[in-house]
Order: sequence, then C-alpha cells, then structure tokens
Amino acid sequence: ILSRALGGKTGRAISGWDIGVTAIHLSSSTSTLFSSLNIPTTLSVIECHQDEVRELPPEAEVIAWSEKTGVEMFRYGDHMMGIQGHPEYTKDILLHLIDRLMQLSFIEDSYADELKANLGKVEPDKDAWKKLCTSFLKGRL
Repeated sequence: ILSRALGGKTGRAISGWDIGVTAIHLSSSTSTLFSSLNIPTTLSVIECHQDEVRELPPEAEVIAWSEKTGVEMFRYGDHMMGIQGHPEYTKDILLHLIDRLMQLSFIEDSYADELKANLGKVEPDKDAWKKLCTSFLKGRL
C-alpha cells in the first residue's frame, strides 16, 4: 500500500503466497546504514501476503530482499520505510491467519498443515526488528 501510494507499482506475487517465518537480507548498499545497530545482515520476520512491489516509487531504495521477494523493505528518504513482512506479529497471530485463510479456501488444507509444521523451526528476530524500527522512527538511520 505504501509503495503504491508513493507512485510505485504493486501486484499479486508471481510466486504466490509468502506465509511463515522468512529470512530477509539487508542490502549491501545499505549495510552502513545499519552498522551502528549491531544487528545481523539476515533477519527472520513473519510474513503473510500474496502481493509484491514490482516497481519502487521514484527516489525509493531497496534496503532488504528475500529469496522469494525482491523488495522486502524500502525507504523513501529519511521519513518513510516500508516492510513487506510483519515484525509486529507473533506466531499465534500467524497461526490464526493460517486457519482463517484455510477456512476461507484461500489456501489448501495440506499447505496450511505444512506451514504449521514449519513454524517451530525458526524464530523471528523480534529484538533486532524492534531495534531497527525504533532507530528509524527516532531518526537515527
């Protein structure tokens, strides 16, 4: 929504749903931006979406990507940052969303079972996300 509002192009992801805990990679071009935070260059975040940014808004820059999504995070100057994933979500929220998507027939039962089985394998990097988001909001990035 933020990308589209700023003049970017979005649409349904060609690769389909992105649901679960996903590893995203901070772009090498912005590594100095995050160096003061002392966080890893790969972070895990909870995802639940089927859309993607296809074209960034003018003057925006990619600050993170994943194997599935080319634009996981972008920033627009020093005052806006878009995050595809949901650092605010918990696994309980994600489980509820998976059940709801299954009940509404948006995803197959077998896919929902697979997602639930994989949830215990990786934890989202909640502390790093908190540090990153708080620093951005305080104008320290």
